[in-house]
Amino acid sequence: MVRQTTPVFPPLDTLIPPLTPSQARYTEWGRAALRGELVDAGRPKPQPSKQFQKAGRPVPAPTPSVLTPDQGEDQDAAALLPEIVEETRRRLEKQARENRETRRAEQRARFHQLVTAPTDEAAPDFVPPVSLQEGRQPPSGSVRVTLPRPVTPGPAWGELSADAVLDSVPWLSKGARLVFRMMHMLAVAKAQDCGYAVIPNSSAFHTPQLLLAFVARYTTRHFRRLTNELEQAGVIDGGAHAAKVKTGIGTTRHLWDGSIWAVKLRPSTCDAYLAPEDWRHEWRDFQADLESGRTAKKLMSYLNTCEGLARQEHVLKTWAVNPNAKMTSLCLERTFQAEQKMTLQDTVYALPLIGELSQLKQAGAIGNAASIIAHALGDSHSRRFWCGLLWTATRNGSLEAFSAQLLRLLADVQESSELRNPGALFAARLRSA
Repeated sequence: MVRQTTPVFPPLDTLIPPLTPSQARYTEWGRAALRGELVDAGRPKPQPSKQFQKAGRPVPAPTPSVLTPDQGEDQDAAALLPEIVEETRRRLEKQARENRETRRAEQRARFHQLVTAPTDEAAPDFVPPVSLQEGRQPPSGSVRVTLPRPVTPGPAWGELSADAVLDSVPWLSKGARLVFRMMHMLAVAKAQDCGYAVIPNSSAFHTPQLLLAFVARYTTRHFRRLTNELEQAGVIDGGAHAAKVKTGIGTTRHLWDGSIWAVKLRPSTCDAYLAPEDWRHEWRDFQADLESGRTAKKLMSYLNTCEGLARQEHVLKTWAVNPNAKMTSLCLERTFQAEQKMTLQDTVYALPLIGELSQLKQAGAIGNAASIIAHALGDSHSRRFWCGLLWTATRNGSLEAFSAQLLRLLADVQESSELRNPGALFAARLRSA
C-alpha cells in the first residue's frame, strides 16, 4: 500500500525577498494601468521658497503633470500654444520698454545735475580727472620743474659703410669696388643733406661721369665698364640726364648736362634704382653754367692743379649735394670765369685771318671759331662738323667764300625760324659755290 503525500512548499516570503518602496510603487502603477486607471507617474516639482520670491510678481502655479479627463484630446491643445507665446512676448516687450524709460530718466537727471551745477564746482557725484584736480590745488612752496621733451635721435649716418654693401656682392672686381666706395660717399652726403628721418635704401645725386672717372683715375670707357658691372650687381643705377637750353636764335634744345646716379646705402634685398621723379628733376642750371663757363672740363683742369688735388673729395661732395653751389676757392672761381668771347659777327669777319696764322695757332683758332658758330646756331654737338669745314676751307684757301656763305646763312636763320638743320644747308651751298 503506497501512501501518497502532497508536496510541502516553504512559505513564499522565505523564497522571494520583500519589495522595496520604489518597487512596490511601480508595481501598483502597473496594476492600475492594467485596470485602466489614471496613473500619476511624474515627480512633484520643488516650489521656490517664499524668501526668494519677489513681492510684486505672483508665483506661477505649477503645471499639472497628470492629464485629467477635461484635458488632452477633448480640448484643442494646439490652440493654447500661440496664446502662451504671445503673452510671453508682450511681457518681455513691456519689461524692455520699462528698462529703457528708466535709463533715459536717469540720463536726463544726470545731465540736468551737471548743467545746473555752479561754474567752479562740479556735480556732487562728478569726479574730475587727476590733471584738473592738480590744477585746482593751490600753489605750494615746492617749485614745479618742466622737463624738456626727449629728442628723438636721427638716423645714424656715420654707421653707413660701403664695405657692408660690398660684402653682399663679393664677386665684384677691384676697380668696381673702388668706384662704388667713391659713389657711396657722395650718396651718403646727398642723403644727409636731404634730411631724411629714416635712412633710405638708396640715394640719388647728380655728378658728371667725366669728373668721377677723372678722380678715380680711369678713362671714361673703362669707367663705363665698371659702372655696368655695378649696375648688374644691383648696387647702383645710373644714366645720362638732359636739360633744356635756349639757343641764340630763340629755340630750345635738349642737351646732356651730366649723369644721375642712385647708390645703395645699406645692405638690403632691394636694388638701387632711379625713380621717374629723378629723371624729371632739374638738377643743374645748365643754361647759366654754359653762359658762365662753369663746365666739367674746366673743373677737371682745376682738379689737376696742386690746390685741386687736395680738394678733390670736397669738390665732388659739393657738386653731388648741390650742382649749382658756388665753389669757395678763388682759384676755382677764376677758372670758371667766362673768357671774353667774340660775337658771331666778329668771328665771321675774322675767319680770313686764320690763314695768316702758324699751324700751331690755327688749331686753337679753328676750334674757338667752330665752338662759337655751333653755339650760335643752337647745335653744340656739331662742333666737329664746323671744325672739319674750317680746316677744309683753310687748306683750300677759300676762307673768304666760307665767311660770305656763313653771313648769308645767318641772315636766313634770323629771317626764318623754320630751318631745322642750318649746317646741312650751309654745306650744300658751300659745295655749289
